[in-house]
Amino acid sequence: MRTWLKILLCAVVALASALAVLPARWLIALLPAQWPVAVVDASGTLWRGTALLAVGFPEMRTTLPTPVSWAAAWRDGPRMEIRHAWLGGPLDLRLQTNGFLLSGQTLKLPAEALVQFGAPFNTLRPAGDLSLTWPALRLNGSIPQGELLTAEWRDASTALSLLRPIGHYRLKLNGESGQALAVAISTVSGPLAVEGTGRWTARAGFSFNGVARPSPQASPEARAALQSTLSALGRRSGNDSILKIGR
Repeated sequence: MRTWLKILLCAVVALASALAVLPARWLIALLPAQWPVAVVDASGTLWRGTALLAVGFPEMRTTLPTPVSWAAAWRDGPRMEIRHAWLGGPLDLRLQTNGFLLSGQTLKLPAEALVQFGAPFNTLRPAGDLSLTWPALRLNGSIPQGELLTAEWRDASTALSLLRPIGHYRLKLNGESGQALAVAISTVSGPLAVEGTGRWTARAGFSFNGVARPSPQASPEARAALQSTLSALGRRSGNDSILKIGR
């Protein structure tokens, strides 16, 4: 009997030792493929390490230039504290019986990061300030229903126009039925008005339909300054620029 106890104790110690040094690169495979956050590269262990993250839809992700760091802790249960220079504060990821609970937080970054999403941003070469805010989210392999993310683009400008700024814009991302993401873009203020809605599913990919046009309050000078920007955004239809991605 003592022999079996020794074997069991050795197995427990070996398992604990193995878990303590699990490589951080395992995170690349752990996150669901459909999530708007992916791990590009990682170093350290699952319990304390650093990683480069990519954000956006799977077909249009951009890698954040500054790595994120994390450290495991035990406060009212197991949790991971995540830090990044662009985060408003530490981000908590708590392990629970029905998945992970991600705390709400705000991420601020320069609008120049949008260039990595490709067209039309690589042509527009945007500038300004971006802020991404999300509520507490439960992560269990499917897309949560309801509000997922609100993004604000303030003091928006583009290299295609001398007009500064061209507007203040808001994007809302919502989960639908655990399998789809709905996107809505609206204009808060500014001479360039942009509106549109889109949807992403793993099967159909991302589709978006919208329109960009001079605001009714825009002056004749502002309208003239926006023409090259409108032409770069999409197919022209009178004063409108038709925004379309996918089907």
